[in-house]
Amino acid sequence: MSRLTIIRAAPAMQFQDLGRFGHSHMGLSQGGPIDLHAHCWANYLLENDANATTIEISYGNCALRAEVDCLIALTGAEMNARIDSKPVTNWSCHFIKKGQTLQLNYAKKGIHTYLAIQHGFQAPKVLGSSSTVVRNQIGELLKSETQIGYSYNAKSNGGLKRTPSQYIPDYDSIKELRVILTDGQDSELTDLIIKTNFTISQQSNRMGINLTADQPLPPLSGIISEGISLGAIQLPPSGNPIVLLNDRQTQGGYAKIGIIARIDLPLLTQARPNTIIQFKPISLNQATQEWVEFVKFFQLF
Repeated sequence: MSRLTIIRAAPAMQFQDLGRFGHSHMGLSQGGPIDLHAHCWANYLLENDANATTIEISYGNCALRAEVDCLIALTGAEMNARIDSKPVTNWSCHFIKKGQTLQLNYAKKGIHTYLAIQHGFQAPKVLGSSSTVVRNQIGELLKSETQIGYSYNAKSNGGLKRTPSQYIPDYDSIKELRVILTDGQDSELTDLIIKTNFTISQQSNRMGINLTADQPLPPLSGIISEGISLGAIQLPPSGNPIVLLNDRQTQGGYAKIGIIARIDLPLLTQARPNTIIQFKPISLNQATQEWVEFVKFFQLF
């Protein structure tokens, strides 16, 4: 087995595959990449299965040394990557020779970068998934001096591929996120949800994105605890919404005012704190159609 050695770890580096499904009744979060779009493209460029394990690198400032020649792909946040002293492009494949070092600076655009390797990283699986969920004590953040295994077979895959430009998001231009609004919701509340400028709070993580507004939304009565979907927007008594993400709790009793369109969710997870966003309504049919196209393209399930 071949290895990459982490010379310097980023503030958060963790293994992720598509996630851990079918275990929410035990209180286990699904985990998985916070930016599914970037994770899938990283694997796609290498002709890996979409469920191949990648490394989610958050905030940047890390370095890894190749102990054997390898073929990698980088997608997601722009971290001004270099192999030794040579700049390399994001959303692309790259060969790294034995002894060379991949260096990532602090994130310039976005927050999370995905590092994939040909055939995927070898990581322990728990309940069928290698996804790290620290709050469930499944896996842990990768640290400096850790050696990461992968299957050595650094063959060319028909040239060093790059994601077509039309599929590369501009994380600095995020202003609107499409949302499926709750059926039967009070029309005045719906108008407020659409017209309000929300600011992404510093108090956000893989469990959820906290939003604030100059004028919080009117609070709603709680509900009997029920399952929470990825991207659900909860409204706690403070009137400041919370968008639930991959490492969310599996049940909750706050009222829900909508759900982020699945195809737009990666844009929210890559938006930096203090970014101002607005919600734009999208029909369930339109959101479903776009999601189905995404799933078919990457052959997710």
